[in-house]
Parts: sequence; C-alpha cells; structure tokens
Amino acid sequence: MLTGDLVRVRFRKGVIQPPYIVPEEEDLLGLAKTLIGIFERHVGLTRYELDEELKDFLGAGADFLVHRGLSKLLRDRCEFEMATDIEPIELRQRVFSAAAAAYRSTEQVRFDRATILDEIAQQVERTPQEIDGVLYADLKEAELLIEFKGCSPEWLLQRYNVALAQAVLLRATGMNLVIEGESVTRYREVFRKMKFFQLLHEIYQEGSGKYHIHIDGPLSIFKSSQRYGLQMAQFLPTVLHCANWKIDADILWGIKRREATFRLTPATGLQPIGHSTGQWVPEEVAWLEQQFNKVKTDWKISPEAEIVNLGGQGVLAPDYIFVHQPTGMKVYMEILGFWRRGGVQTRLDLLKQHGPPNLILAISKELAVDEEEAGNLPGEIYVFRQTPIARKINKILERMREARPEKSPLTLELFE
Repeated sequence: MLTGDLVRVRFRKGVIQPPYIVPEEEDLLGLAKTLIGIFERHVGLTRYELDEELKDFLGAGADFLVHRGLSKLLRDRCEFEMATDIEPIELRQRVFSAAAAAYRSTEQVRFDRATILDEIAQQVERTPQEIDGVLYADLKEAELLIEFKGCSPEWLLQRYNVALAQAVLLRATGMNLVIEGESVTRYREVFRKMKFFQLLHEIYQEGSGKYHIHIDGPLSIFKSSQRYGLQMAQFLPTVLHCANWKIDADILWGIKRREATFRLTPATGLQPIGHSTGQWVPEEVAWLEQQFNKVKTDWKISPEAEIVNLGGQGVLAPDYIFVHQPTGMKVYMEILGFWRRGGVQTRLDLLKQHGPPNLILAISKELAVDEEEAGNLPGEIYVFRQTPIARKINKILERMREARPEKSPLTLELFE
C-alpha cells in the first residue's frame, strides 16, 4: 500500500485524479526491473545495506515519486527477521557489565575488548565473532532480509496503479459500487469479500443481474479510520475481477479535507493483481459446515446458495443452504457477524417485510439484539455465543420441516 507522502493527485471539476502510469512504457519497465533486481540481490543481507543502495537510487522530490512508490510496494513483499536466536538486550547487559568490571579492576584507561568478547562467548557457547556480529541485532537496520516475493516488472507497474487508487479510497466517506452481468458465483465472491473485510454495506438489486452496493467509508463512521480505510482499499482488487462495474466514491482529501469525487470503471485500466480466491468463508462458518457433516441427519449443508432478492430493497446472499434429502425442502441461513447496531436493525426491518419464510437468521449474542427487535420475522432466529452449533441448527431445521408438512419441496412455493 502506498503512504500519503507517495501520492500526488489532481483535481478537475470536483473529480480527483491520481497520476496513473503507462505500464507498457519502456523506461518504467526498465526502472521496475532494476528495482526488483536490487531487492533480489539483498536477500540474506541487512535492511541497512538495502536502504543504503536504495537511498542513492531513489533520489528525492516529486520527480522520484514513482521510484519511491515502486520501492515501497516491493518492500511490502519482503520479510525481515532478527539475525540471531540470542537475545541482544541480555547479551549487551553481559558485555557492558563485564566491561565495567574490567575497567574498575585496572588502573589503565583502556582494556582489551577482545578479551571481554571472548569471556562472554565462552559463557553463551558462541564465538567472539558471533557475539560481535549480533550485539545490536535487534535494531531495525540490522534485521536480515530473509525472503523477497519476486514479481515481474509488468506486474509491479500494474500494482502501482492499483495502489494509487487504493490510496485515494483510504480517504473515502462512502463508496457506491455497481456491478452487472456477472455469474452468481462472482456476485457471491464480492458479497462475501465485503464480509471478510468487515465493510458496512447495503446491497440493492437494480434489474436482472445488476446490483448497487453502498459501502460506508472510514471517515463516515465512529471507528479506526486507518484500519477500516485499509480494509476498504484492500477490497478493491476483488472488484477488478469483474467485467462490468463502476465505482463512485466521495473523498475528503488532505489536511484541508477537500471534497471530491473519485470514479473508477474498467476503462480506467486497472488490472487484477492476483488470482481470484473464490468465495471467502469465515472461520466460524467453515467450522459449522465441518460439524454439521458429522451430525446424523437427513439435511445436507452447502455454501453454494443462490442470491435472493428482498423486494428490490436489498438482497440475501445466504452463507449456507440446507436441503432436506427426502423431500427436497430448502432452508437458507445467514449469519450476522460484523454489523453496526443501526445496520442490524435495518437488516431486521428489511427481512420482516421481504425475508423468505425458509430462512434461519443466526445473530451473534455480542450484537445484543433483544427478542422484540427480532420478532415477527418470517423465518427463524438463532442467537449464538461464539459460533453456531450444528446440532442446534439441525433442531431448528427439523422444527421448520414439521411446521410445513404440506409444502412442496420446491423453494419457490415456500415463499408463497
């Protein structure tokens, strides 16, 4: 991710425009190749040695913003580690105490440093050279570059453009995303990634296969703007895997909080920077699937559920669908995890009006939703503490089946 000092933007008629680069430009490809080579050569060397070579290469001022930005992205692909298993602080205490004792026991102004190191080396069963080399190994500049995730120059330049867009979204007060023409699997991936990044959102269906998603920005809510803004920016690469989409974000830029609009479409030219990872499943949901498969029951659990339109006012993207094997009856399940209190109430109101009767709404006890708030829902409410319990879910499913013995196994007839 690019930091604020590495980004300069332009404003044109109230629209904010990052200075995107042309990834196919030969000079930039050469620059990227050179920088990647520097990082590759410094694997096994110290952070200080890497910084010293980069210092002379990157320069200063606005003319070198791209150089420093590319270097920052490459540094994010590095793993540094302290170069010793000895605790340097304890080692320094031993050395300094021994040096002080030697100084007090002699009238000479100087004492033999090698003798001190040799004495400590014998105590910790290391060589004097090792002791000398790791005495300050806990300092940041002394850390070793133990791993660098290599990449191609072309990928790095594409990544830079995406990072510019992400840096702008860090300052968003809200974002509207429109996606259309995608498969159900792709939509579910987008919706679940919003859950993964804990983004506060509302989803509306606009015609067949078209969805309008509003996401609250980090500057519009009472929480850590830095953390939430990072999560919002990290969501952007998921959108880039879609073919037909549009983003309009409201931005407050700089110290003066200048208002602007930020627009992105496929025409912007941003490219995916990684493989599509598929539909994210939260840990507690994945655990439920594992446990439910161990329960002796006629119900089968599956994460592959369709998207349900809620009267044009929102959508239901169930975490799971349960199918009763003998009858074919289907029951959806949605888990409310990271939600604002206001967001929970809005969701409950929507489900009261347009929710399907074959729905289990699992609500975390931490959300403190009382029975009156959750009353009159067409489906079933299940309140859980840490994770949903498989056997309790199975009991609810059986109760729902017994309450509708006359219903057809077809899902649509359950909505009548």
